[in-house]
Amino acid sequence: MLLRGASGTGKSSLLHLIAGLMRPSSGEIHVDGRDLSSMNDADRALFRRQHLGVIFQKLNLLSHLTVAENIALVSRDAKAIASALARVKMGEMADVRASVLSGGEQQRVAVARVLAQSPDLILADEPTSSLDDENASFVIDALKAAAQGKTFLVVSHDDRLAREFKDIRSLQELG
Repeated sequence: MLLRGASGTGKSSLLHLIAGLMRPSSGEIHVDGRDLSSMNDADRALFRRQHLGVIFQKLNLLSHLTVAENIALVSRDAKAIASALARVKMGEMADVRASVLSGGEQQRVAVARVLAQSPDLILADEPTSSLDDENASFVIDALKAAAQGKTFLVVSHDDRLAREFKDIRSLQELG
């Protein structure tokens, strides 16, 4: 599903709540039948590691690590890492330090990290913001393929994504 909304309307905050990175000021957050709002920090972190793949707007790559080492933080499977990098057209960049990558390359590495992880739920915050049309299209195609039979939520104000999703909602609809 694509959840659209203007900048500053709470899209990122919603993803952070669903991922258990923020606690709600009231109410509960249930993901996969579990109440994240009642879990302690360690339990929420374990739940994320086991079930969630998050592509953050701020990509959270460790600049001193190589591309492959950044992905290995979520998956030690060398074949899964190589496959994920190939799917985002970054296979030749596995040994390059993240600090020298362009913004678009960093964004593709963040996507590859989620692809290698193969989580039950993929949350993506503006996953195409630094990408040209061609790269945005194959990145979304790779994510949609990885999300078959799983839950995939993208939040964005990128108009290019509207043609990539059948299920499109606005944040105002949900409020």
